[in-house]
Amino acid sequence: MEAAGWVTAALAGIAGVVSLLGYLFDQVPPLSQKAIRAVRSLRALREEVKRK
Repeated sequence: MEAAGWVTAALAGIAGVVSLLGYLFDQVPPLSQKAIRAVRSLRALREEVKRK
């Protein structure tokens, strides 16, 4: 019976890790778009500073 507890705990841990990874991978596209906007903004700011 003791092994059943360990198996249950291990499966719960694996399910938690898979759930966390799924959530993190769902966040990648929005973060990528934010990063692209930030880089474009910094480039525009740098160009503006160069003009002055």
